Amino acid sequence: MYIGPHGHVVIVDADGNAETFGLMDGGVDAAITAYFGSQLQERVQQNIIREYLGEQPVGTAFVIETGNSKHPWLVPAPTMRVPLIIDGTDAVYNATRAALLAIFQHNKSAGEDRKITSVALPAMGAGCGQVPPGQRRPANCTDIAPPDIPSSH
Repeated sequence: MYIGPHGHVVIVDADGNAETFGLMDGGVDAAITAYFGSQLQERVQQNIIREYLGEQPVGTAFVIETGNSKHPWLVPAPTMRVPLIIDGTDAVYNATRAALLAIFQHNKSAGEDRKITSVALPAMGAGCGQVPPGQRRPANCTDIAPPDIPSSH
């Protein structure tokens, strides 16, 4: 996910092995790479190598700076390890919860001007994951979001 103007957050859906290995060349990931440049993908991959020994597990997330003042943050939060249908699993819930927890941890140590204040979730699992529209974000998103991070409905 990336942080938009005024601290808004958009979570990037990881279709297949895109986000688990930091390959940002398809779907929403490709659009983000086109906007921010390949340097961001390289830094995401380096963080995945450093923190997860090269493969970021589903159910984990981290906040990384984009180098862009208008959209300063990216939060990789994979929904699957390799391309597969995830409809009927808790992968979207786990990825969303991991992203919100990463933001929560970020905000605990961030100065007021660097805090993430609102979260917008895209269609997590919509691509090859084949998650139906009503299940692309946890129905009880407010239950997993800390009170000081509003969730979108």
